[in-house]
Amino acid sequence: MVKTTTQAAQAFNGANGAKGNINVGAMVAFINANGGLGNVALQLTPNALANGVMFGGGALWRAMQPNKQGHIGQRGRILWACVNGLPMHTVNGVTVPNYAGVVTKTPAKLGQPVLLSTIQAAHLPSGSSVFANVNSVATNQNAVAAILNGGFNLSAQTANTYGTAFGKLVIAS
Repeated sequence: MVKTTTQAAQAFNGANGAKGNINVGAMVAFINANGGLGNVALQLTPNALANGVMFGGGALWRAMQPNKQGHIGQRGRILWACVNGLPMHTVNGVTVPNYAGVVTKTPAKLGQPVLLSTIQAAHLPSGSSVFANVNSVATNQNAVAAILNGGFNLSAQTANTYGTAFGKLVIAS
């Protein structure tokens, strides 16, 4: 008698060069095969924090910086949530994400993986999603795919980092 088992992959790696960007559809299949957003986490790779600068100092890093008025845009807050997580607070007895409380400081070292359910919660106010851009090369609405690809798309602004995987997806422990 032959016994067969099916087990999903334990990690989903990021891009391998500018022409080896990830397929968002495959990323979504990995998430679903492993039980969904609450069971999969984004683990930043060591090159995500090099010389005290996040994401190679490229377009992803620039999106995380305050504008002239001192405000960090929605894309930047989502990226910061990918790095530092999303704090929670209680409103009228209900625990909800504290979008304004996202830590926007570069960590001294990379921390624990951040659950994709947490990152999805950070996406919600902008209408973007961890599942966005399944049929697109550009990942303008999906910060996780952008981190795995080294940028939201390949352009003159991202040429130095696009194709550099700054993270991978892992099974949450």
